[in-house]
Amino acid sequence: MKHQTTNFSFFTKTVSSLSMTSATFLALVTGIFTEAKAAVIEFDADTYAFSNSNTCTSQLPDMGGKCFLEDGFNVEAFSALQIGSPTAFYSEGGHFHARNSYEAQHYSDDDRLLGVYLTLENGGTFSLESLDYQLRDNTRAIDGYSTNDTKVLISTNFDPMEPVLGQFQEYSLGSELPDMFETLTLSEFENITQLYIASSGDVNFDNINLTTTETPEENTPISIPESSTLVGLLTLGTMGFCFKRKESRR
Repeated sequence: MKHQTTNFSFFTKTVSSLSMTSATFLALVTGIFTEAKAAVIEFDADTYAFSNSNTCTSQLPDMGGKCFLEDGFNVEAFSALQIGSPTAFYSEGGHFHARNSYEAQHYSDDDRLLGVYLTLENGGTFSLESLDYQLRDNTRAIDGYSTNDTKVLISTNFDPMEPVLGQFQEYSLGSELPDMFETLTLSEFENITQLYIASSGDVNFDNINLTTTETPEENTPISIPESSTLVGLLTLGTMGFCFKRKESRR
């Protein structure tokens, strides 16, 4: 009876080892067929000059603002009016400010929020890695915020009918006007499908760094790894299995 239990234990460990080996192999092979692609929204004047063909269709409801394409992203300027009321809406007045090739985000009215709305052109998911910012003016702020501490506002969702306060992740900039842009590194926005970037006052934005994960599309031929790569992966898997089996015999 004891001998049978040992055999069953060995069998269980063997199956477990095979499962681990298979999972590892599949994970490694799958990794070969996926690729993280970096994208940067730079707001260069020649990229979003609306006299050229690099414009996109507004993705926002009602009348959206100006929109351009960069690195596979729809980059849209949004202008939400009458915020916090049932009559709130997106205005076609949303626009960019080509000032030294960065986005000069600015305060407009207490009940109006201006910002940038990002989606992938192909409708996929993406992650926000970082952005550059610079506080430009510390004398104005939208409802619910103070000029003593201007905020960068970032969210994956925004309802203009609700107050701005409480809908965004907030990043404090203080009130001191810096000479240079600074970088805000982020990890809260991964595998998302849309993104709102705004501010409670007058803030310049540049170099919005994003990543996407590309996988082979349906009916797209998949290139098989070279034989040497497959042999290496199989060897690693076999070594792991043999090591587990040897340990189980001790």
